[in-house]
Amino acid sequence: MIKHLLVVEDEPLALTRIRDIIRKYRPDWVIEETAQSISELEQSLQNQHTFDLILCDIHLADGLSFKAFQKAKVHVPVIFITAYDAYALQSFDHNCIDYVLKPIQEDRLVQAFEKVEKLHHPAKQPSLSPEFVSSFLQNYSQKFFKKRFLTKSGSKLSFTAVEDIAFFYADGGITFLVESGTSNKFIVDHSLNELENDLLDPNKFYRINRSFIINLDNLIEMKPYHNGRLALSLKAKSDETIVVARERVNEFKSWINQ
Repeated sequence: MIKHLLVVEDEPLALTRIRDIIRKYRPDWVIEETAQSISELEQSLQNQHTFDLILCDIHLADGLSFKAFQKAKVHVPVIFITAYDAYALQSFDHNCIDYVLKPIQEDRLVQAFEKVEKLHHPAKQPSLSPEFVSSFLQNYSQKFFKKRFLTKSGSKLSFTAVEDIAFFYADGGITFLVESGTSNKFIVDHSLNELENDLLDPNKFYRINRSFIINLDNLIEMKPYHNGRLALSLKAKSDETIVVARERVNEFKSWINQ
C-alpha cells in the first residue's frame, strides 16, 4: 500500500500543485519529506526504506536529479516530473517508473498514481539500478525551444525575442506575432500547430483557442466572458477580444496555477 512519499521539487508553485492534487485524490497519503536539490535528495535516499513512492522533478536548480540516483540502488517506485517532451524519454520504458510532463495536469498525475499502485507489491519492490540511470542519461536530451523568431513586415526582416512576444494569432492562413508593449505585428513562417507542438516552451505559452497562443508573462488580467469563456487582457492591443475557448478554461486555469 502506498502511504509515505518523498517529493523532490525546487519550484514552489509546482510543489504546491502536487500537494493539492495529493490532498484531493489521495488524502490518506502523507508527504513525509521534501527535497529541493541533488544533495538533499542524496540524503533522503539514504533512508529510502521509509518511503513508498518518490515524486521527482528531473531538472533541479543544481542539475539533473539523476546524479543522486547514480549513487544508490533505488528500490522505491519513482514518478518523474519534467518540463520536456516525451520524445526525450523514449528510453524511459520501465514498468516501475512513470513520468508526468509540466505543466502538471491533475488527470495525468492521478493516472501515474494508479499505475504505481497496480505495480506496487511489498514482497517484490521494483528497482532503479545505477546501470539503468547511466543508460538513461546517455539517451536523455533536453528539448530546446526557440529564443527568437525571424519576422517580416513588408520587405523588412528582423528578429523578435520570445520574451518580447505578447501573443501569436492566425488569420487567413497567415500567422502573426504581436509584440508586447508596442503591439507591432509581424508575419512568421510557422503555423500555430508548429509553434504549439515544437517551438514554444509550454510553461510560458498556451494555446487558448484555435487562433491564439498567448505568453503567460504578458497576461494582465482575465474576466468571465459569454458562455463560460474567459476574456484576457494582455500587454498588447488586439483587433478582437482575446478569449479562452470554453473547453479549455479549466485546463488554462490549471496551467496558470503552476
